[in-house]
Amino acid sequence: MKYLPIYFLLIITTLPLFGCQKSNKSSTQIDNKSYIKDFQLLQENPNNQTSVRITSPKAIIDPSNNNIDIFDSSIELLNKNGQDFKVKSGNSTLNNLTNSIRVFNSVNISFLDKQDYYINTNSFDWDLNTSIIDIHDPLIINFDNTRINASNGFFNIDASLLKIDNSKFNRSIYNSKGEKEYQVKIISDFAKWFKKDNSLVFTSNEKQVETTINFLLTQ
Repeated sequence: MKYLPIYFLLIITTLPLFGCQKSNKSSTQIDNKSYIKDFQLLQENPNNQTSVRITSPKAIIDPSNNNIDIFDSSIELLNKNGQDFKVKSGNSTLNNLTNSIRVFNSVNISFLDKQDYYINTNSFDWDLNTSIIDIHDPLIINFDNTRINASNGFFNIDASLLKIDNSKFNRSIYNSKGEKEYQVKIISDFAKWFKKDNSLVFTSNEKQVETTINFLLTQ
């Protein structure tokens, strides 16, 4: 999913000019940054009918490098069927030179076509040219009654494939009465989640995948 050509729609409702200095001060003391309220940016890719929409109550554009610092950001990937997933974070930085987004500070990735499917981590890098989300920090994955911890991973948007390292899988199984009957634990070096068919594959290098099933006594 290569974002070329790229079209930007930048919506600014207010543009207060902060940090303006008196004319008798040197140019090095002048704040040339643009401080934006109610920020919205739409990057479209007409080749595959996808787009990325970024919204924020506040953003700062640095003219020295054209980077945009975004606060309390919401990033949505949109396709022809609507929203694919949404990313909420405390901060993000759009690098116009590399066409990438650095997302950090309490990151939550939610998959909008599935309830209770989300990933929490501290930061990741999203290359808009290759559609790869690289998660360097530990992450927690929640799929309904399933929780997976991993040391790092990456998500290939085009392939709808999430790969994680050093995974620990925990899933609780409930009966028709809502009582927990047993719990499954799986430890592996690697795991893959295929979003399209919602399947998981666990593999290890030199050891077997460790699987534990705890049966719970119910009255």
